[in-house]
Amino acid sequence: MSDILLECSQLQLRTMLDILKSQLPRRIQQHNFIYSYLYHYERINANREQLKSERWNLRFYTHRYGKLENCTLITLNGCGDYIVLCFTLQESQEELRECLAKTNLIEWRAKRMYLICDESIIPLMKEMLPLRLNIDWDCTPFENIMYITKEKIAALQVDEILPQDLYVAPLDAEKHAATINENWTHKYENSLGLVRQSIEFNGGLGLFRRGESQPLCWMLENEFLSPGFLYTMPSERRKGYGELIMKLELKRLLKLHNLDLFTYVIVTNERSLQLHRKLGFEIATRIVWFGKPH
Repeated sequence: MSDILLECSQLQLRTMLDILKSQLPRRIQQHNFIYSYLYHYERINANREQLKSERWNLRFYTHRYGKLENCTLITLNGCGDYIVLCFTLQESQEELRECLAKTNLIEWRAKRMYLICDESIIPLMKEMLPLRLNIDWDCTPFENIMYITKEKIAALQVDEILPQDLYVAPLDAEKHAATINENWTHKYENSLGLVRQSIEFNGGLGLFRRGESQPLCWMLENEFLSPGFLYTMPSERRKGYGELIMKLELKRLLKLHNLDLFTYVIVTNERSLQLHRKLGFEIATRIVWFGKPH
């Protein structure tokens, strides 16, 4: 028998993109995720066996018999680094409930597994997850989806003057991924592949000292087209470098995609919230990650 989940065609995803566009900024996470997948569609689907990161080995599914206007989505990827996004616009959430209850495509026994959902779907997830896997699921603190409009990005002033021995340049996956991964707060067993693939697909910027091969500060984007991984080496902090790199990266992405952009910020990270607010970000909604205990 056919599974309740049906892999989305490009046409279906483009239709969902148009529907979600009318509901920005609240639905910016799902909108930009679909956009990112379609932007890299040929590259991902032509070389799945060669992808370095299972998180980039994405597939988008919807309810086989659902209504397209509900934008019911479940995304799946490689099980070594298993991130499942669940979403629907349907008020009753019945399509998503049926998908979670009946599908055999989700690898519930995957060693490392997280499910991401909008705050509106949290009650449904708390109801359904124990039915599929009878464990005590971890639930992270809320993360704000912080968005910034194209107009605000274009208006950002980049007037910082760097010392003469410093310069900004694109990141290189082969040269810089290991340093970025090593200093990432959320580093895990397979995260180096994610960092490398993210640089290869979406690029990123670093601040460098002349004569040195590794960056002092950097920013890049994940598969959600969400600017992140922002980090400044401890010896170079409180000099404004993080803010500079973030502004330059936002402008680079605006030139490439002409989109409003979003980032994830944990609600308790006041320092990051202050930087985002300073640059003009606002809160669109909140999400949580449900995960299997390690």
